[in-house]
Amino acid sequence: MTVTSRKSAGLAVLIGLVLVATCGWRVCLGVVHAAPPPIALTGVVSSDAEGPMEGVLVKAKRAGGTITISVVSDDHGWYAFPADRLKPGEYAIAVRARGYDIPKTTVTVGDKPTTADLKLSKVTAVFALAEQLSPAEWIMSAPTPPKPSISLSDCGSCHNLNHVFKSTYDVDGWMTTLVRMRNYERGATFSHPTMTPFRSGSSPRDQEFAEYLASINLSAKPWDFELKGFPRPKGKATKVIYTEYDMPRADAEPHDALIDSDGMIWYTEFNQPIFGRLDPRTGESKEWSLPVTRLDVPTGSLNLAMDGQGNFWIARKYQAGVAKFDRKTEKITPYSLSGTDVNLRTLTTFVAVGGKGGTDTVCFDDTGNRRIYLLDPATGKITGHDAYPGMDTGAGGDEGGGAGGGVERHSMYGVSVNSKGLCYWSDLANRNIAEIDPATGKITLYPTPTPNSGPRRENITPDDKIWFGENNLSAQKIAVFDTKTKEFKEWPARPVDPYDAILDKSGHVWTGGEPTDFVSRLDPSSGEIVSYLLPNVNTDIRRVYVDNLTNPPSMLIGENHRAKIVLVQPLE
Repeated sequence: MTVTSRKSAGLAVLIGLVLVATCGWRVCLGVVHAAPPPIALTGVVSSDAEGPMEGVLVKAKRAGGTITISVVSDDHGWYAFPADRLKPGEYAIAVRARGYDIPKTTVTVGDKPTTADLKLSKVTAVFALAEQLSPAEWIMSAPTPPKPSISLSDCGSCHNLNHVFKSTYDVDGWMTTLVRMRNYERGATFSHPTMTPFRSGSSPRDQEFAEYLASINLSAKPWDFELKGFPRPKGKATKVIYTEYDMPRADAEPHDALIDSDGMIWYTEFNQPIFGRLDPRTGESKEWSLPVTRLDVPTGSLNLAMDGQGNFWIARKYQAGVAKFDRKTEKITPYSLSGTDVNLRTLTTFVAVGGKGGTDTVCFDDTGNRRIYLLDPATGKITGHDAYPGMDTGAGGDEGGGAGGGVERHSMYGVSVNSKGLCYWSDLANRNIAEIDPATGKITLYPTPTPNSGPRRENITPDDKIWFGENNLSAQKIAVFDTKTKEFKEWPARPVDPYDAILDKSGHVWTGGEPTDFVSRLDPSSGEIVSYLLPNVNTDIRRVYVDNLTNPPSMLIGENHRAKIVLVQPLE
């Protein structure tokens, strides 16, 4: 194929995909176009080492703006931005392609299509290459730990693993640092270094962990291992467009984000007592301060749920309760635990609303004490139950390492409520989806087909099926539990590290995870999974949601470590 024909073929494919997917700031809903929509910016991505390059993420951000649009080059190296995504103006251009970079580049987009070919250069400095690695790629690169119990995963859930590998702590330094890090709560940032209400000392495993960390950082020698990474996207994984929204604060942590029927995005802040709304048409945000009922503990939030009336429920984490946001009045009402239900380990992380009309049953958990609570929103009465009555729950804490060793371990994570008002939660330290009947208080455990699967976040559908991620390393699957038939189905989901899962209106299931910077879309009928690389490194994905107003539906996520909210829309 000649250069000219190859360019024409690549551009034709891109225009065809854009034709399917774009129409205004939103996506066409059943509209048939007579002609392809115009292209604002296009070109070919190449390098001396590879020639035309497939799978390079090209990012465009308007000068002074807060919205970044990203596309991916195809197998001919061609990329294209539709005109309805890039209005005329000056744009900063950046790329994501591990091992490559471009000089500072700006492009002026006008009323007619603009062509800008991008020539990438190999990254030669090892520290520059290190900045391009996701936490999962750091773990891939590092020498294998001497024992399976040594894991870097928890380090990467709070900050980039760059901080670990670039550090110069020796073994003694790490012994002190491990205790210090253990006492920061998971939402802590360098600008808001909040501590847990309880204090933990050293662990018997610290010595071996410290020795391993000192062997892979810069305390004694330069890195003597190859910096590895995932291959760039190919094929279907390049047929996607991303829209990123900057948060109003550089240190924001949008843990949970969801979209309402009007297309507005709502989010919780992991570290601070803030609840916010983002208008995707303009990128503008509005934020509200949440009531702080416990002054001596962290004030951030975690889970966000929307009830059948369009109001929002927020799990207030260490604040020992939940809060309701009335969307019409903008009034915030806290519902707090009290008395013996509150102690140093109280951690109300997840809330769900359902039952009749999607409003009459509110369920939330205390993962620190393994308690499940039922709230009557009409009266404010809260009723608590032990999540695992009469069971040996093994090690304490809000998470666990899995069942085994002769001790049946249990923990709590994501929560759902079905249309009948029954409440469900995930047993992260084991393999169960647990159920409580509010009328009787009876608790039943339903084990997944995969042992030690580690069910984590979950989302329930109108037909009462719970989709969830099986997050333990031995599982790594997307699963669904039918609350009517009590049956499970599972699908392999490597390498995305499924933290959560949700079904969209097209019948696809989306998932994402903390360490990889990938999100994935599963076709349950065929088992096909397409993994889309996110535009930024070290994103830290947890909650996933879908925007069913677009066609095809988009995935909505908050980037905890990047202070951004992102819409990921496949183009087929």
